[in-house]
Amino acid sequence: MENSNFQNDEESNNKDGEFNNIEELFIEDKEFEKKLLRKIDLRIMPLLTLLYLLSFLDRVNIGNAKLAHIEEDLGLVGSQFNWCLSIFFIGYILFEVPSNLVLIRTSPSKWIPFIMLMWGIIMTLMAFVKNFSELMSARFFLGAFESGLFPGAVYYITTWYKRSETNSRIAILFMGNSFAGSFSGLLAYGIVRLDGKLRLKGWQWLFLIEGLITVVVSIFSYFLFSDYPERTKWLSDEERKYAVGRLKNDAGKAHTTHFDKKQIYAALTDWKVHLAMLHIGISSIAFYSFSLFIPAIVNGMGFDFVKSQLLSVPPFFCAGIATLIVAILSDRKRIRSPFIIPCSLVAIIGYVLLITPSIGIPGKYVGACIVGAGLSPIVITSITWLTNNIAGHAKRGIASGMVLVSGNIGGAVSSQIYRQKDFPEYFFGHSMSLGFLIATICITIIQYFVFKTLNKKKKENPQSFLEGKTEEEIKNMGDLHPDFIYSL
Repeated sequence: MENSNFQNDEESNNKDGEFNNIEELFIEDKEFEKKLLRKIDLRIMPLLTLLYLLSFLDRVNIGNAKLAHIEEDLGLVGSQFNWCLSIFFIGYILFEVPSNLVLIRTSPSKWIPFIMLMWGIIMTLMAFVKNFSELMSARFFLGAFESGLFPGAVYYITTWYKRSETNSRIAILFMGNSFAGSFSGLLAYGIVRLDGKLRLKGWQWLFLIEGLITVVVSIFSYFLFSDYPERTKWLSDEERKYAVGRLKNDAGKAHTTHFDKKQIYAALTDWKVHLAMLHIGISSIAFYSFSLFIPAIVNGMGFDFVKSQLLSVPPFFCAGIATLIVAILSDRKRIRSPFIIPCSLVAIIGYVLLITPSIGIPGKYVGACIVGAGLSPIVITSITWLTNNIAGHAKRGIASGMVLVSGNIGGAVSSQIYRQKDFPEYFFGHSMSLGFLIATICITIIQYFVFKTLNKKKKENPQSFLEGKTEEEIKNMGDLHPDFIYSL
């Protein structure tokens, strides 16, 4: 392609791959953009998805370890196993936002491989814990180092893709979650059969092998991970300019890439972010409880330990396929809430099948698959909805961390609602999840009307948003700028 996609108002020099703050007229070229997007996808998404798959695998394999008798081997009693699940989320919550701050101030190519190496080492060492306190400590630090990956990856995706492209990409990333759940059951089925080899228990082999895989991949990722479009070396100058220009054009005057402490304050005080935190926190309780306890739920239906490992695969597979389909449709229609509500209703139907006493084992198992297909798209589309409606790199990065903190508070709560005393029916856990999904629908409706009202005000009286502000303040308004229209 010989013609440039930009017309500069004035000439400038680029230094070290950085772009000066000049106004450029962006000229769209669909064919060029399609090829560029394909190139970006092939370079960014496979590696990012693999990293998240390993992250989720290391997070939920404790559910498989439960079926491999970790409780009996470590002498866990009462609710101690549940607290080993919850402590992970406490570490995650405490370090999620600080990790995104470090990511913003450093670079993805250094920070993400580093935290991955650290949690891989912890996962490996977890194979040698001897008691409750050691397992609690290991799970806490596992959560602390894993905390930077998903919020960092969500933020990272928004620095490469337009708002209409993010949901399908985050969904591809999130499919690593679903397939990790599927893969976890299959991998656990094979690994725990090493029980007794080298005097190690089956669950020890599980932690050891999966931890070492993570360590190896983290080392390779250091050499493969890319930074932002402005600084990447595998794009030509023309591709780099177009990649940056299309993001600026997508955000309009709300586009800001420089680090500004005011954006951090804006994220912390934005009530729209707080509402999204409530939304994602509540929906995550149902999602994480399903992810952590599906092997135990299936076991409660009457299947033995080995079959329960294998039968935990299809619900995760259904979750992955449903997530991708919903994400593609949501991106094409450029709307979010009309997909969140139906998915919530689908998951509710699944829970109704699980808690109805007259339903037989086949019906309950189908219910578990339906729950998976409904839950996963809710969480991913909700996260994308938030990132679509926040402008400014720093603000979006902090806001992403904040909503995922709330999601992991939901994860900590979810660890306590499927209690051993409720086995095998788990009526309490299923009922609580169903109730949280009803609350999710209500909050989604509220968010929809909030954003619709704000969009109407911006279109009818844009000047009211700019009154009393200096040119510099207007330039840094981000999503509050009247040119920025919220996604519904």
